[in-house]
This record gives sequence, structure tokens and C-alpha cells, in this order.
Amino acid sequence: MEKIKLAVNKRDAKTPNQLRREGIIPGTLYGAGVESENIQLDAKEFRMLPAAAYSHMLEVDYDGKKVNAIIRQVQRKSTRDFVYTVELYRVNLDKKLTVTVPLKFVGDCPAVKAGGQIVENYQEAELECLPNDIPDYVEVDMTTIEHMEGSIHFGQLKVDSKIKILNPHDEIVVKVITPKAAPTPKEAAQAAKA
Repeated sequence: MEKIKLAVNKRDAKTPNQLRREGIIPGTLYGAGVESENIQLDAKEFRMLPAAAYSHMLEVDYDGKKVNAIIRQVQRKSTRDFVYTVELYRVNLDKKLTVTVPLKFVGDCPAVKAGGQIVENYQEAELECLPNDIPDYVEVDMTTIEHMEGSIHFGQLKVDSKIKILNPHDEIVVKVITPKAAPTPKEAAQAAKA
């Protein structure tokens, strides 16, 4: 995947609330062995970032210098899509890091065709890999669940040998259950009396 680009600047000598009123998000750029720096970025440009930006490496244009970074944290107002602050982490390309990437459920599930119901326990996987090896997603092959009550565990997911899944390998990612039958009128009446 092509690197996602983001422009940031040194933070102006204004309060964070003044910056936010001007459409600017205050933030921090930090990393191992380097001093933390106060930065600012355009709120409109940040909102335009694709969803993949939250799990992939960014090419940050920091006052004309190119810096490899990932988004470590975004603080939002819960009631609306308003960003308070952004933390960017400088990445060393030779050092493994931990990232969260989405799971992509693919294939027709034989157990679902037989009337089963899918229960997704996870939508993301936690991975350890070098920055340039971060995948767009981890595929979950649904064609392998052939029977009711069948499941797929993290240990069964296939990833490149350069990538390590950090989730417990015995954790169930997805399973197919037998749907509960609707109660008969007699059972519904008995339940209402109880």
C-alpha cells in the first residue's frame, strides 16, 4: 500500500482551544530516543484520512522534513466527530512495532448456508511486525467453517511469516451457531404466565 501523507507543523504559541476554534488540531510527535514535540495539523485534512491511516504508517511532512510515523492515539468528543488531540509516534523502519489491523471476513460459509448464524467476536487483530510489513487487513476464510458450532481461532489465521499475531491463539475470532428457534405459541403462553 502506498504511504498515506499528512502535513504537520510546529505548534503556534496559542492555547489548544484557540487552535481548535481556527480549525487546527493540537498534537504531539514523539518516539523512542527523540524528544517529544508539540505539533498542529489541519482538522479538515485529518478528517479526510482514509480508515487505513489508523493502522498504517504515515509519511508525515513536518515543516518540510519527511518523518515516518503512526497514529498512536486520537482523543475525540464522544457525542460528535470532533478531534481534541492527536498523538503521532515516530517509527524506526528497522524496529518491530505493535499495530492493530482490521479483520476481513471472506468466502461463503457452508454452515451459514445450512442455516447457521455468524457470531463475530473480533473485528481487529493485534500484530507485531516491521513498519513496512503492516498488512491492510488479516483475512478470515469463512469457507473453513463447515458445521454448526464450528469456529476459527486466531491461531488458524494465515499471515506472512514476517508478521506475528499477538492475540491469544486459542481465542475464537468467529463462530457459527445454531439459531434459536422461535417459541411455539404454547411455549410463549407458558413463559408469559411464569
